[in-house]
Amino acid sequence: MPRIHNTTHSFKLKIIRFDIFFQILSAQRDKELLACRGVSRVLSLALSIACGVLTATGFGTADFIAKLSTERVGFLRTALFMQVIGSFFVLPFALTDASRLLTDPWTTLAAILLGVVNALGTLSLYKGFEVGRLSIISPIASTAPVVAILLAVTFLGEIVTKRLLVAISLVLVGIILVSVQTAQTDASKQLAKGTAYAISFMLFGGLLLFGLKPVSGVLGVFLPVLIMRWVGIPVLAVPYLARRSEGQGGGAFRLILAVAFFDTFANVIYTLGVRVGTVSIVSTLGGMFSAVTVLLARVMLKERLSHHQIVGFIAIVVGVGILGAFG
Repeated sequence: MPRIHNTTHSFKLKIIRFDIFFQILSAQRDKELLACRGVSRVLSLALSIACGVLTATGFGTADFIAKLSTERVGFLRTALFMQVIGSFFVLPFALTDASRLLTDPWTTLAAILLGVVNALGTLSLYKGFEVGRLSIISPIASTAPVVAILLAVTFLGEIVTKRLLVAISLVLVGIILVSVQTAQTDASKQLAKGTAYAISFMLFGGLLLFGLKPVSGVLGVFLPVLIMRWVGIPVLAVPYLARRSEGQGGGAFRLILAVAFFDTFANVIYTLGVRVGTVSIVSTLGGMFSAVTVLLARVMLKERLSHHQIVGFIAIVVGVGILGAFG
């Protein structure tokens, strides 16, 4: 009997040891998972910030050149041929993901609808450039991320912490301060027209910035951009053909080519950013495109920066710093 008791006791000890061993392995695995999640979160944040800054650079450069083009050949020709040329830039890369179109027809339909939204937004923005002042259109248009953030929090469940909210607020305030220039308006009617088009772009742009997040999760990075380009061509061709006699100036091919390149680049980078990161960060930093436009005007056109614009740049730098440290 004692021998049986000892054997049973020994067997229980082995079970306890194995149990402790598995607990240690489980704890170690949990630590590794947490570490992986931490690394993944850091990489996601870094990519969000990088993509946001590159998006702002692309859109800001495209809009600066688009302003020159719309003054020369009109907003319809600039918008239409920018879509046509831009589609060729992204076509080779999008074809590799063509099989994704059949995986989820509803997402493909959503991408087509986003193409309509993008075309209407581009039309509004470029018309605003043509009839209004850049100093009025840019700050309003650059608030499109506010709409995207509200939609992302409401429908995608993205969480905006207090620190992130402060950072986003600083960047948005900085964007507005940098974009606004102390220039007198020639006519209140022109101001009203420009403001209406800018507000239209703010709504269309915010919906587009939000919608690319779920669409890119299924279709990838390049397909949504190509679909937006192809859908935009017939949408913009209708008003262009109807008003073909207007804006017959020439010599803007290089300008439109540059607009197409930088705008397509920005769309691809933004789509990549929201695919791997968060809409709130990428769209907010992407909204700095207006600040990029002002910087280009300072460098290329020798425009001086006012005191409030300098304060705006400081606010943007601080906001980006908070995003990097606590985002």
